[in-house]
Amino acid sequence: MLQPNGPATALDELSPLFQPHHAADWPWFEHHPVPAQLPMTQSLGWLFVPDGRVVTLLDAHNRLFRLPGGTIEMTDDADPATALERRAAQEAQLALGPSHYLGFQYDGRGDIHGGIGPCARVRMAAPVTRIGHASAEPSSGRSMVRLLATLHQATGLIGCGKRGSQQADAAVRAAAALWGFPHSRARHIAEIPHCGGQL
Repeated sequence: MLQPNGPATALDELSPLFQPHHAADWPWFEHHPVPAQLPMTQSLGWLFVPDGRVVTLLDAHNRLFRLPGGTIEMTDDADPATALERRAAQEAQLALGPSHYLGFQYDGRGDIHGGIGPCARVRMAAPVTRIGHASAEPSSGRSMVRLLATLHQATGLIGCGKRGSQQADAAVRAAAALWGFPHSRARHIAEIPHCGGQL
């Protein structure tokens, strides 16, 4: 079993930046399907381990926290679940069970996608079934620090404000109903061992 060994040392060693995320003001549409005319550009996941904590990533390059996931590529067949599974494996060496659609955030500008205009940033929830040995992401060569945090801690680290809290509430309801995971109790944020571990 993965056991926390106190606070994650990466929080001290990397001096991460705690700042509001630009997504904090994007409208959140829980359980609403993405309108057909709105391109889906991103799929991020609230990824749970059985004790109710979620995996949160710290990018050691830019010292910012985020949820696992990323851009929905052509190879994903416009499927946010496929994109999330691919990105979780590439950047965090996570294998996932079947994911659950939570909703989307409406990005009216699409700046990080070349200013494409209005687009949907999809949010999912999924159980983590395996945590592999940490390695650099193939496309960027960057390594992510993998952390386990409660839902409350994760929303604070990411800096996604009220919208993030709404997503977290939807995610924890899904985790309880679909997988029987508890609402995680307060504890130290823990760094996942480099070698991974059994769940």
